[in-house]
Amino acid sequence: MSPIKKILGSASAIALGVAELHNSGYGTGYGPASARHGLRPRHAHLAANAAITWCELILETLADPEAPWQRPPSASATTPTTT
Repeated sequence: MSPIKKILGSASAIALGVAELHNSGYGTGYGPASARHGLRPRHAHLAANAAITWCELILETLADPEAPWQRPPSASATTPTTT
């Protein structure tokens, strides 16, 4: 596996991990109304910075003019061939 694919796989895991953390009651919208235990400010910074990194990757990918979905289809892909 290439290093880029490993990094991209880890980036995908960031989104899942942050969502799981939020849904486990550590987010402000779900879970008990009591105080959260076990997490420190460093954990919040980790989650926030990881989410920022993931969002930047996705937004830059969507804006990439050379991304496969940005290119017009090639002529050979749209023209049927006959034999």
